[in-house]
Amino acid sequence: MAELKTNKARQGRTGRPVLYILIGGLALCLIVFVGLQIYGGTLPDENIGGVEASDTTAAPATPANSQTGTVTPGTPAPGTNN
Repeated sequence: MAELKTNKARQGRTGRPVLYILIGGLALCLIVFVGLQIYGGTLPDENIGGVEASDTTAAPATPANSQTGTVTPGTPAPGTNN
């Protein structure tokens, strides 16, 4: 069997053509990303199915007729007729 030299056993050349492909792919990814950002920014903010979006950051409202106080087990709540 003949002995192969390492520089003749390679499958392909490395260097600039590979670098150009990698840079071109990265540039295409950036173009698509910027395009999606522009497209997403131009979409209107619509309610889906006519349902209003709820404000999840607000605290729940306290009913006007509620009384604040401590209720211990076995005793009726203040304001009840038990």
